[in-house]
Amino acid sequence: MPPLEAWEKVLVNYSKFAETIHGRVGCMICHGGDSSEQEMEAAHQGLVADPSEGNCDTCHSDIAQVNVTSLHTTLSGFISKLEARGGNLEEGSPLDQALNNHCMTCHTSCGQCHVSRPTTLGGGLISGHVFRGTPSTQYSCYGCHGARVGDEYLGKNVGIPADVHWVKGGMTCTGCHSQEIHGACELSADRYHNEASVSCDDCHQDVWTDTAGNPQHEQHLNDFTCQVCHSVEYKSCYNCHAYLGEEGKPTISSDPSTMGFKIGLNPLRSAQSPYKYVVLRHPPVIASTFDYYGENLLPDFDAMPTWKYATPHNIQLHTPQNESCNSCHGNIDLFLTEEDLSPAEKEANKDVIVPEIPSILPW
Repeated sequence: MPPLEAWEKVLVNYSKFAETIHGRVGCMICHGGDSSEQEMEAAHQGLVADPSEGNCDTCHSDIAQVNVTSLHTTLSGFISKLEARGGNLEEGSPLDQALNNHCMTCHTSCGQCHVSRPTTLGGGLISGHVFRGTPSTQYSCYGCHGARVGDEYLGKNVGIPADVHWVKGGMTCTGCHSQEIHGACELSADRYHNEASVSCDDCHQDVWTDTAGNPQHEQHLNDFTCQVCHSVEYKSCYNCHAYLGEEGKPTISSDPSTMGFKIGLNPLRSAQSPYKYVVLRHPPVIASTFDYYGENLLPDFDAMPTWKYATPHNIQLHTPQNESCNSCHGNIDLFLTEEDLSPAEKEANKDVIVPEIPSILPW
């Protein structure tokens, strides 16, 4: 996403903003400062550039109360995974420093969804300071989630079509992800344990009641997540190293992402996710990701798979693996097996690899 000029970042379209509810309450209610002063420096004393950290709950207490536990606010998804791998995140620890340098910068505030672009993209007002009840898909959602989700959904991966929900209906992110964005009043370990998280059958309940004539649904609804049959190739990343570059600037290095598709055993199997087979994606973390900050900062690295439960955003009705039964059965390329793993990853992924792929059917 291209950077904005300095003046573009702060240019307020006052004629439009003044007509809105936020425009009528005055600047100081949110931003502070002193409107009685004529000189700029004096008028800007105590100015709060991003007031949404503490001021939004004055009027939006119901949302603020929920949002305090959201993954966007807490980044508990990052934190829970580092702790599960044995990471020590006590204040001031080497891993805590690494987290603050490289991960917590992704934290977003209310304003960074509803008024401006995220700070990680250099900030800048989206609609001349006019508040957007629904965040901008282009500048807010894809601003942070563009490399994988955005490219998948819009069909920007070479040779891979856009998601059917985008092609057929132009559905934006909030078409599925609405209240989930703000959280569910409880701190969750990741988006798949969020009580407000969405699932395909929120809209497609008919797949459970109208399976007649669809033998694949009749056979596999209780065994597969929808993505096993209805996703196509997506990106995985295989390593990432975090360090401080020139002038102490947080920097990461990694190998290029690769396209692929892998089915494995469900690492999150539960009453809410009873499926045996799911789609898996490799995230960039490796045992040495934080070695710049100290040795062996993830001592229990193998406690979690390096192939994780995934829900790619490139849904298709017809895919290579659902063309026929034997498009999947006997097709070893679709399944995560021990041969797909480096020696260093075999122990971590022992519970998600498929030990024996479904055999070819005789028809």
